[in-house]
Amino acid sequence: MLRFFLPVLCLWVAAQEPAKPVTWEMAFRNSGPELIGRISRPVQWLDSSHIILAKTNGQLVSLDIQSQEEQAYSNPKPTGRGIQADTSPDLKSWVWVENNDIFVQSEGSEKRPLTANPGEEQNPTFAPDAQKIAFTREGNLFVTDLNTGLEKQLTNDQDPLITNGYASWVYYEEILGRESNYRAFWWSPDSQKIAFMRFDDHPVHEFLIYHPGGTYGEWEKTRYPKSGDTNPQVRFGIYDLSSQKVTWMDFDPTEDAYLAWPFWTPDSQTLHVQWLNRGQDTLRIYACDPKTGSKKAIYEEKQPSWVEFFADITYLADGSGFLLRSDKDGYNHLYYHAMDGKLQARLTQGNWRVLSIEAVDEKDGYVYFIANRDDSAGKELFRVDLKGKKIEKISQSIGPNPDPKGRASTGSHSVLISPDFKSYIETVSDFWRAPSLRMGKVGSDQVQVLETAEDNRADFITGKIQYFEIPGPDGYQFPTCWVLPADFDPSGAKKYGVIFRIYSGPDAPTVKNAYSPYQSLDSWTQHYYAAQGIITITVDHRASGHFGKKGIASMHRSFGQYELKDLTAAAEWLKSKPYIDPQRIGITGHSYGGYMTILAMTGAPDTFTHGVAGAPVTDWSLYDTVYTERYMDTPQENPEGYKKGSLLEHAKNLKGPLRLIHGGIDDNVHFQNSEQLIEIWTQSNIPFEFMLYPTSRHGIRAFQHWLDGQNRFWFRYFLNREFAP
Repeated sequence: MLRFFLPVLCLWVAAQEPAKPVTWEMAFRNSGPELIGRISRPVQWLDSSHIILAKTNGQLVSLDIQSQEEQAYSNPKPTGRGIQADTSPDLKSWVWVENNDIFVQSEGSEKRPLTANPGEEQNPTFAPDAQKIAFTREGNLFVTDLNTGLEKQLTNDQDPLITNGYASWVYYEEILGRESNYRAFWWSPDSQKIAFMRFDDHPVHEFLIYHPGGTYGEWEKTRYPKSGDTNPQVRFGIYDLSSQKVTWMDFDPTEDAYLAWPFWTPDSQTLHVQWLNRGQDTLRIYACDPKTGSKKAIYEEKQPSWVEFFADITYLADGSGFLLRSDKDGYNHLYYHAMDGKLQARLTQGNWRVLSIEAVDEKDGYVYFIANRDDSAGKELFRVDLKGKKIEKISQSIGPNPDPKGRASTGSHSVLISPDFKSYIETVSDFWRAPSLRMGKVGSDQVQVLETAEDNRADFITGKIQYFEIPGPDGYQFPTCWVLPADFDPSGAKKYGVIFRIYSGPDAPTVKNAYSPYQSLDSWTQHYYAAQGIITITVDHRASGHFGKKGIASMHRSFGQYELKDLTAAAEWLKSKPYIDPQRIGITGHSYGGYMTILAMTGAPDTFTHGVAGAPVTDWSLYDTVYTERYMDTPQENPEGYKKGSLLEHAKNLKGPLRLIHGGIDDNVHFQNSEQLIEIWTQSNIPFEFMLYPTSRHGIRAFQHWLDGQNRFWFRYFLNREFAP
């Protein structure tokens, strides 16, 4: 999946007397206060009266919601990037990987090693009973009994291209997701069985990545299926700890289809496995018998564009049915099915999206969910009865809305509901307000603020943030957020440059009615640029997700076409304003945003004048099967769509200054993409800037150098001065 987090911080400060200016050091050297401070993070309810909070120093505490008293809660688990760790269901024990071995620690005891093996262990995971740990090592699946210390090897493949419980790259990147950390095994609720996926990468083409270190360098061998090529073969197995045998589910591993996202039923007697055809327009859920491997289809969904795996099937604890969140009617909504797949009720409907299911109160018959019903950029808590008769809004307003249209301030609410469904704790913010931690009662319009993040904006001269819509083609109104200079003059007496900050991939909105929790150098950067007369803007096009599946599906078989049409319309709308300098319309993005940056610079070169592009896909035949074919079908099926969407076809149209950035060992969007583009530009004698980061993957490791290079570009062309204080 083409993802790279470039936070677009939508911030606003009410009109006030000028305070201290945002300095160059604050904007580009992270010197000075954070724009917005941090607050505690809700982790998990212990019971209906106590919730675990992670404090800003990383420590866990138990909060009594009645007395507001906090008690320390043991937390020996290591933290930090790259550490693989898991916590027992009661939060009393922790397991993690340290120096390629597994360690475990329980509350009140010292840490102890579970393995001492030269092999590399991955993804240690507690069984639901917290008595066993499953993990993978060198392509095989293992279980260790915490009471006896005995280790059991469950699979025994010796081929390095075959892995059990550890995902092939394309499944990790595009199906199971990066949060899986390649884990492809799942404990049953009764802790007696483990479902796992077996991957065979032999059919997948080998792709070599060059590492330049040492005297001769070296080649990294990867298995990467490019669009239209062969995928890995996949099987689903279930290991029964009692019989000590693997039962394979009745799927043909040679079938050209995808298997993924299994879910155990509450009684551990059935495994629901999802099947998706290679064309990704037909999805089925199969009920599989762990004892025999036999399967029966209980659900099927077809769409003319594409269907995606369900990543969040929710089961009723009594085993009577399950909830699906499908976009088959044009928007993501809730459907209640019996265990045999029969539809019991459609629970929600309308031109809005259910974003997640938070809890199910089976006793009183309610489903609690997060949706953007009242604001496509917001997130609020609702509940609906299991018959779909009545929807109630639980979230309370975050406060008065300074939006000039007078819309209600929905904000974005991240919620944990108490086990008795009477209370909830939430982190909430919006475009204009810093995050706060609040406690509420279901059915009450009163909320209690427990913490509010320190807001340092009032001490500085910051830009004005506005949230509005730009009129676009085909009747669309594009959600937009921009940062204006504090002394913004709309008369036209002064001309302002504009920088579009984009991602623009399918169903990937960047305009969100929230303060981003990701503090970065960008926090003060936009306000510094505003003070220099540069407007930064983010615009979400028709396929960003705000307009449901209808909008997203406009990208079907036509990457780049509607995104460019919409972004160009937004830029032309800006150019029609007397205060915009038409010679300074910049655009920047990474990954899909890098692709769209170059497409804008070559597909609309008279509109977009300057660009900075990172790690772009330059031809969609060079990207992976799952992501690309979901939207574009294969190159063999859609040659015209691939041609129109290829940057290589438009490369010679480049006019304005462009800076291109790529990581030399990018294993997601291969450096090959930029190399092919560079070849066209150099052979055509077209000037451009290029920066290679030889030891960076898809995310650039030399962050400060990467950031300075971009800012140096904007200073030179938009401010006509050197990048310096």
